[in-house]
Amino acid sequence: MIRLCLPPCLLLAANLSVAAEIPAEIESCMKQNLPQSTSAQSIELRVVDRSHYEQVLEADIFLKRFAEDQARVMMYFHEPVDVRGARFLIIEKQAQNDMYIFMPGLFKVRRITSKKISSSIMGTDFSYEDFERIQGILSDISAERLPDEQLAGRPVYVLASSPEEGSGYTRVSSYIDKQTCIPLKTELYERGDHLRKQMTIEPGNIKQAGGIWYPTELLMQDLRDKTKTTLVVKNIRIGTEIDNALFEPEQLKKVDVPSLGP
Repeated sequence: MIRLCLPPCLLLAANLSVAAEIPAEIESCMKQNLPQSTSAQSIELRVVDRSHYEQVLEADIFLKRFAEDQARVMMYFHEPVDVRGARFLIIEKQAQNDMYIFMPGLFKVRRITSKKISSSIMGTDFSYEDFERIQGILSDISAERLPDEQLAGRPVYVLASSPEEGSGYTRVSSYIDKQTCIPLKTELYERGDHLRKQMTIEPGNIKQAGGIWYPTELLMQDLRDKTKTTLVVKNIRIGTEIDNALFEPEQLKKVDVPSLGP
């Protein structure tokens, strides 16, 4: 199995267990951008629908590695008011990740089933599956290196991977910057080999923190629905102390979420 992160550093990437199909050169490059223990970031999601109406969501994302290098990721929304307090948890597991969501209006934690994996997160252009991929905790069954290319004037590795059964996609292509090991472009294809979504990162929006590269801004476009979401990283911390309770399903609706500040 390959856990191919999109990007390997939205910077909450977890364990990168790469299949033999991926050359050691690319594996080594991608591992350079993996937090060793924890990471936390404040983000802004700017959602634009097909009528060009924009809505802005604010959230914090926390990652921590546990036994056997498996990770847990928790996303907490604090703006706008109608989603304030909503929380989304992923627990990485070998066969299939466990996912839970808590909405304040529902008063209980619910498990997300595989049938909902392609559903939008809070009306954004990121599905639950997209979020798993961004965090690097979703397995694909195979990957193939294609000839290197140039993108935005920079040399890139090109990888084509095949998602597991049950995915909303049939094929994923990634164009990974050789200098920073960040995918500058990710193409997500659905049935019929139609390009459904495209995620892009401008080289000028790539910076360093804690010794790893990360994108300060990325754009996800849904080419079928003609919508887009821009994800902006406002604050990021690598190796910060995070309470284990933040990643427990039974604590999801009541645990205090720390502020990451400005």
